[in-house]
Amino acid sequence: MLKKKIFIADDQEDVLTLLKDFLSTHDFEVMVLKEPKNILASIISFKPDLILLDLLMPDLGGFEICEILNKNLETREIPIIIISGFGDLVDVKKAYSLGAVGYFVKPFSLSDLFAKIIKTINNKETEL
Repeated sequence: MLKKKIFIADDQEDVLTLLKDFLSTHDFEVMVLKEPKNILASIISFKPDLILLDLLMPDLGGFEICEILNKNLETREIPIIIISGFGDLVDVKKAYSLGAVGYFVKPFSLSDLFAKIIKTINNKETEL
C-alpha cells in the first residue's frame, strides 16, 4: 500500500520539524515548505492527500493560499487543516468558509491533530 502524503506549509522551523518527524514515524510521506512562494507548483507535483497550513507566513498568507488552491482543478479537492497561532472566531469562520476541514490553534495537541488527519484521510477515501 502506498504511503499517504501530507504537505505542511509553516514558517516556523520548530513546527515543521515536529510535524514532519511525528508524521514520518506514523508512516506518512511528508513534504514541508517554509516559504510559500512556490506553494502551488510544489503541491501539484507532490500530490498530497492532505495539507497542513499555517495562516501567517511571509509574502502569502494561509487565506490567500486556500483561495489559490480552491481555484485550481488539480488542488481544490485536497483537504486543508489550518494550524495557526490565532484562534479568533473570525479567522476560524473564514478558514472554514474557504474550505478548511479543521482548525488547530498553536500550541496544539499532536494526538488531536493526528486523529483529525486520520479521520479526514479516511473520509476522503470513502468518497472515492
